[in-house]
This record gives sequence, structure tokens and C-alpha cells, in this order.
Amino acid sequence: MSELISLRPMTRDDAPLAELPGGDPDFLHKLRTAAAAAYRESPWPSSSRDEDWRRTPQIDKLDPASFAAPGSSATELPEYLARVLEGPLAAIGASHTVVTDQAGNVPTAGGSPRGLAVPLEEGLRQDPERWSALLGTIAHPGLRKFVALNTARLTGGALVRVKRGQTAESPVRLVHGVDQRSAAFPRTAVLVEEGASLTLVEEWVSPEGDDSLLAPVVEVQLERGAHLTHVVHQRCGSRTVVQSTVRVKLARDAHYDLRWALLGGAWQKTYFDVEMLGEGSESRASGLCIGRSQQHFDVQTLQDHIAGGAISDLLYRVAVAERSRSIFAGLIRVEEGAQKTNAYVQNRNLLLSPQAKADSNPTLEILANDVRCTHGSTAGRIDDDQLFYCESRGVNREQARRLVVEGFFADVVDAFPQGAVREAARSWVLEALDELALSGALAAGYGSA
Repeated sequence: MSELISLRPMTRDDAPLAELPGGDPDFLHKLRTAAAAAYRESPWPSSSRDEDWRRTPQIDKLDPASFAAPGSSATELPEYLARVLEGPLAAIGASHTVVTDQAGNVPTAGGSPRGLAVPLEEGLRQDPERWSALLGTIAHPGLRKFVALNTARLTGGALVRVKRGQTAESPVRLVHGVDQRSAAFPRTAVLVEEGASLTLVEEWVSPEGDDSLLAPVVEVQLERGAHLTHVVHQRCGSRTVVQSTVRVKLARDAHYDLRWALLGGAWQKTYFDVEMLGEGSESRASGLCIGRSQQHFDVQTLQDHIAGGAISDLLYRVAVAERSRSIFAGLIRVEEGAQKTNAYVQNRNLLLSPQAKADSNPTLEILANDVRCTHGSTAGRIDDDQLFYCESRGVNREQARRLVVEGFFADVVDAFPQGAVREAARSWVLEALDELALSGALAAGYGSA
């Protein structure tokens, strides 16, 4: 694969255009140019000015110029990505696997996949007309500063298409990574056509000890009666910054199931946006987060009911230990005329130390008068009654606390697709709890009421 064109460094005000290793199709070059203009015209996010960023002051110190240039495309799989591919999700039996790092798509042992999922550059070369109608239209460059940056700088990603009426029997697996103190901007576009169905499993990863930036953008379009189960695992090293946008559009009777687990990184700002454009569409989301050390997770969700008769349901469970912090802002928006909407957003937070913090702000914006919309939020420490129940049956205090935390996440873990996908999620939750136990965060009396 060819080397990338040499680029001047990114800054807060300038995003020099990247190019796919084999060159950009005309539509992508035009899209990048528009993205670079949008990036220049929009101010850098500020915790003192922007409501979205008010509780994430880390953005004020983030400097895009501090990340190294991506270098040339890899000719073989980096070691950390090889370990990821051999991890628990290897057992899902994926029909297609696409891997990217900061320089673009990375070759795997099976070669370049064909069919349902292909590397971004290959898919654009094969069918530029189809993908030009989707790429940059669901998550357009003017949406957010980091979407504009991703569009201007993307060098790899994946294009996933399930044809009309087709049921994908095996999952598709996407792995997006970054290393070498660099910044990666993977782009994924997913098209599930009328009556088709798919399970898509994404992993966002980086090695430990590597200062880096991972800024994926995912665009999903589900046509009438389509069904997508979408799983996202973020397991980056403890010095990686993650900035991500997942944006979904649902047609009539389309069904979108989202499951996510946020376990790594230094700090993360993530948007999950779902637009219900068709009557009878349905979105069900369940996510979890475990924070430790000084990790910071800022998650913002949107359930946007544009058509009537649609259903959305979101549950997000968080446990924060030591000095970690969670921010959640979940908006249900019901547009005028979207009658018979049924929507719910719920955020539950478990505080495992006196220094841990969880801020939760689920909100409703309703412009229709025949709807059922509710929201809920809780934050608290481990219940002493639960600890007493365990201890009265011979379980020591530290193990009792661990059992309570494990049980706290049980319904979210059980919502992951049955089989290897669910067991991988369970194993990573247990691994995170092992790390908390080793740090003393689950010790007797630590953070209990």
C-alpha cells in the first residue's frame, strides 16, 4: 500500500485534507473540502462556553497538533491489533472482519473481505455512486467539530451493506485502533436495505501507555423493516482520548438495537443519535460504563421522534470508582405531529468512592400531545442491606461489594446478543472488577453508605 501524502499538522483552526492511500473519488474530495471549511468556521469546543462541554474541561487542553502524523499504511497487522483479533470476540465467528489504524485499513490474515463488509477505499472504488448518497449525509460535516475533523482526515474505515431481504447469519466485526502517539479518524457507513438484518460488532482499541486520539464516526441507515443489532466496545489504553459520533436514521418499521460498553481510555466524549423518521420504527439501547482512576466519560444521547407511532427505550448503567467521573445527557425529542410516541430514557449510577462523581441530566422536549415519554435517573452508593444479605450468608465484605456491582450490570450484560458476544461483554466487565479489587476500590467500607 502506498504512503500517505505528507500533511501539515492539524490545529484547532485548521484541518489539512488527508487522502485515501489509493486516492479519493471526486465526491469524497468535495466532501473533505466542505468539512475543512466547516472545521475552520466553527470554534474549538469550550467548557466555559458550550453547554455540551460544560462538565468536560479536558477539551480546553486538548491540542490536535500534539499528535504525530500517521505515517504510511501498514503492510502487516500491528501486534496490539493481532491480540485484539485473537481475543474473546474471535469466538463470534464473524463472516467479515475489517481492521483500521491511523494510516488506513490494515491487511488481515484472511485478506481483503468481500460481500457484506469491505474496507472503505475498496468499497468507494467499487460503488462510489451508492456510497456518495450516504457518506457525510447522516453525520454531515457541520454537525460537530470532530465530525468535520473526521471527514477531512479519514484514511480508512468500513462500508457495510446488507441487500434487500437478506439475513446475515454471522456477525460482521470491525476493529478500529490507534497507536504511535497518533490520531485516527475511522469512518463507518452501514446500509441495511428493506427487510434485511445484521449484527455488527465494533471495537475501538489502542495499546496501553500510548498518548493518542481515536475519533470514529459511524453513519447508519436502516430502510423499511430492516433490523440492525449494533454492539460497540471501547477498550482503549489509559492515555487515549476518544471522541466519537454514532448517528442512525430509521425508516418505517425499522428496528435498531444498540449495546455499548465503555471501559478504557483517559477521557471520552461520545454521541449516540437516533432519528426515527418512519412510523412504527423502534430503537432499544442498553449501555454500561466502569470508571476507575481518573477516567472521565461524557455520553450524550438523542432519541429524536420525527414520525409518529415509534418506540425508543434507553438504559445506561455506570459505576465510578476512585476519582473517575461520568457525565450523561439524554434527550428525548418528540417533533410536532409525532403522535403515539412511546419513549423512555434511564440512567443509573453507582458511586464506589467518596471522590467519584456522576452527573445525570435526562430531558424531554415534547411538541406533540398524544405521547408517553418518561425519564429516570439515580445515583448512590452500595446499599447496606444488600451487603448485609451477602455477609449473613458467609460472604466477606469485599466480595459482597463485588457481587453487588456485578449484579448492578447484569440486565445490561444480558441484553447483549446471546452467545460469544454476550460472554465477551461479561468477561470484560469481570476483568474491570478484578482491576478495581486490586486497586482496593472494593475494599471493606470503601464508599459504602
